[in-house]
Parts: sequence; structure tokens; C-alpha cells
Amino acid sequence: NKIVVEKLKALIPDMEIDNIHELYPDGKIDVKAEQEKLLKANIVIFAFPMYWFKSPYLLSKWTEDVFTHGFAYGTNAYKLEGKKLILSMTMGGSKEEFTGKFDLERLVGPFEATALFCKMKFGGYVHTLDIPFTIKYTPDVAKAKTAELEKHAEKLAELVKN
Repeated sequence: NKIVVEKLKALIPDMEIDNIHELYPDGKIDVKAEQEKLLKANIVIFAFPMYWFKSPYLLSKWTEDVFTHGFAYGTNAYKLEGKKLILSMTMGGSKEEFTGKFDLERLVGPFEATALFCKMKFGGYVHTLDIPFTIKYTPDVAKAKTAELEKHAEKLAELVKN
């Protein structure tokens, strides 16, 4: 995801990008600070490697801690209403592994439901498959994977701009 973020910063230089793993390595999320950032944002992007058909633990915890009743939902409390939520996902599996029972639309469903429940707009998703997390690549394969991830960032920028 580092390649995607670097390319996205180059394409949209004024975009504020935070890495919750760097901000909260201990998992203790500053809910008030995160909610303040969300209030200022027009677009929220969840960028993550998909592990076991879901987002990593810290993103799940962040969502549970930050998207609270009285802030993200509840009577007169839809403070994220109208903001766009976009997903940027990388996965280690192949196209064949993400068809049928493991269709991407099914995996994206809970994120879309979260957005809609909070009266946000679901702005879609960008995904890149066959990006293993632990394999070292030969220089040629690394170059090809980098190109794939840069294209991923370009697609993501298009979702942001539209």
C-alpha cells in the first residue's frame, strides 16, 4: 500500500493522508482527534490489505471506536452525512480465488452498509489482486507489481475526483 499512497500523494498533493498504524501502534485511538479530522474531510478512504476477507484489526477497531453513536449515527447525529467513503484494497489472492463464494461485492458489502448506515455516500472501491504480503520479488516482477499498484492509485484518484 506504500506505493499506492506515494502515487496518490503525487496525483493529489493537497490530500491529507494518515496511517493509523503509524499514529496508533499501541491501538489506543484518539477518538476526538479522529472525529475532528472526519468533520473536516469530504472524502474518507479506507486503504488496507485485505486479510482473511476483512480489513486488518486496527482499521476495524478504529471504525468501532470512531464511528460512535451520537457522532456517526443516531438521532440528529449523522455528522458524516453526505461524505464519500471509498475503499482501496490489496489482496494476496488471485482473480480465481475472489469469484463465486468469495466475490468482491460480497466482501465489500459490510463497508458499503456502514457508509449507508451513517448516511455517507459509498464511492466504490479499487482493488489489486495477487499482491502477497511476504514474498520477495525478482526485479522484473517487482517492476510489474509496482506498475499495477501505481495504476491502482490512478483509479483511486479518479474515484476521489468524481
